[in-house]
Amino acid sequence: MAVTAAGPSASTVSPSSPLMARPRGNVAQVTAYLLARKHGTYSRAEVEAIAADYFAVAGPLGLDPLVAASQMIEETAHLTSFWSQPPRHNFAGIGITGEPGVGLSFPSAQEGVRAQLGRLLAYALKAGTETPGQRSLIKEALSFRPLPSDRRGIAPTLGGLAGHWAADPQYAVKIAGIANQVIGAA
Repeated sequence: MAVTAAGPSASTVSPSSPLMARPRGNVAQVTAYLLARKHGTYSRAEVEAIAADYFAVAGPLGLDPLVAASQMIEETAHLTSFWSQPPRHNFAGIGITGEPGVGLSFPSAQEGVRAQLGRLLAYALKAGTETPGQRSLIKEALSFRPLPSDRRGIAPTLGGLAGHWAADPQYAVKIAGIANQVIGAA
């Protein structure tokens, strides 16, 4: 992928897009997308910080932050869902079953982002193939909710999340659609 002075070039996202990839978008695009819609009780500064956390944590670990942020947008209905709001900060539906009151909460927005990103890394990478930094974030994320060993590395592409992270067979298509809207490729 070409990198310009303005940052990574935008390329479209599809269900066959790898989770482990250079950033396809940037913080400003994710922030603008979220701020243009209702975003729950989060202030502009909080939305900016959440978007920045996706890029600051995911990018250096090789995980495409646009895909992760787009998953958050899908899971939280643009940061408006009950579980995404303070004090819960669950940006990825982790442990949410649909039963009233069942789901995980995270102490801060940053920890909610980190839990999602570590879990995505666990889905994308087979155990033993991760770097020390990736391994550390996976361990942190899975301390909140373990992941069965047969799910490790099951989703090297976005499409692998459908039926595993979420039961919805259109899950990857929805996330890709959001990602493409964020970067203006839709």
